[in-house]
Amino acid sequence: MTYECRPADRDHYATSLTLEPQSNRLTWTALPGQDSLLLQTPYGVDPAREPDALRDLLERLCSTRLPQGRFHTLSPSLSVRYVDAEEKARNQGCRANGEACTYTVFPCVTDIPGDLCRIYVAGGRDSMSSPRCDVPMNIRAEVTPVRAYTGYWLFRRETSPEFFRVRFPDPCPENYRNGDLEYGVGERWRIPVTKEMIERGEFFVRTDRKPVLIPRNAGVRLSEPRRER
Repeated sequence: MTYECRPADRDHYATSLTLEPQSNRLTWTALPGQDSLLLQTPYGVDPAREPDALRDLLERLCSTRLPQGRFHTLSPSLSVRYVDAEEKARNQGCRANGEACTYTVFPCVTDIPGDLCRIYVAGGRDSMSSPRCDVPMNIRAEVTPVRAYTGYWLFRRETSPEFFRVRFPDPCPENYRNGDLEYGVGERWRIPVTKEMIERGEFFVRTDRKPVLIPRNAGVRLSEPRRER
């Protein structure tokens, strides 16, 4: 199959792409009977503003039949999914493929002689409403010192911490990638936080200075756990 890009028009459009958090389903508005192509890119990336890059991407799909019912991974940060009109009507959209990313929907036509898929690209500000949806990844984390004491009774006193505990109270997001978060102490070094570290629920850092967690993915949102009163 080969792909061709054309500007979107009143007869070929897909807009109002949104994510329903409870069902984890992407929904959008399209002309009845029209097929759609969903592109999953790094957070904040708008493929419609880079038509040459989009065309190169689609050329990579040439001679490839996209699998039905799921996203097809092209690289660790790039996936694509074909949704025909029947599937969209039946499921009112499709399931999302993770967080900390941006989804963009394009109307497409495939019943063209020569095994051609024609994709219609909305021109950013000229689109009727947004064909893009930015989906952040929310991670709760708590960094606390490990307390130690010396002496007894009236002479008991707290010592300076030698360790800090980094705790993740929630399950690790499915599509978290190693290095989406880093931790560091001062300006000397940065250590990637792996998926295994988050799945374990906590890890310890030997230092007398509080470590700082730093998102390295623009779609990661850090927050502290709510404290019970």
